[in-house]
Amino acid sequence: MREAKRDQFVMSAETAFYIIGIALAVTALAVSFIGLRFQNFPPNRAALLGGVAVFVILVGGATTFAWVNAEDEQEIRDEEIAAGELPAPSEANERLAAEAQEANELNEGEGAPAQEEETAAGTADGADLFDSQGCASCHTLKAANATGTVGPDLDAELAGVDVAFIEESIVDPEAQPTKGFPAGVMPGNFGEVLSPEELDALVQFIAESVGAKQ
Repeated sequence: MREAKRDQFVMSAETAFYIIGIALAVTALAVSFIGLRFQNFPPNRAALLGGVAVFVILVGGATTFAWVNAEDEQEIRDEEIAAGELPAPSEANERLAAEAQEANELNEGEGAPAQEEETAAGTADGADLFDSQGCASCHTLKAANATGTVGPDLDAELAGVDVAFIEESIVDPEAQPTKGFPAGVMPGNFGEVLSPEELDALVQFIAESVGAKQ
């Protein structure tokens, strides 16, 4: 019964919002049409004040019902989260972080032989390292054909920065975290896992890809 009344109230608030919005649009069109047809419109001060009052009432009503509808929808989401029907934001972030960590560990294991071969040969390829170290699974970078969304979009976030900032973001990702992404997702041991040559190759590859300052 409570849910039925709640749904009815939400529908009523939403319906009222749309009705008032349509009435506001129709009134505005009507006033514009009359104003173009008649030069002496409005005919007097009373008509002008009355028209302004109508617009104020319609705008105020639309705003009020929009606010009421938004508050009630938020209440419904909170109840669904409390009932376990929807995950809480903190739980979603934790699951996202766990999936990213699992992907990083899997990619690190798969890329270990290639990394050892590169070190033995004395060469390091930044594009290969970007893929083998799991960067492509978490970040978007056009130069690497990477479309990951777990972490920030590197093309957007690193455009115009300097090389030092890129290196710091790799070896110490929590130094200047990107807003909107949970902390602790990106491993902080790349400074130990990668050799100095590999780290430099990875930094240079990303810097050249995003047009960073040298």
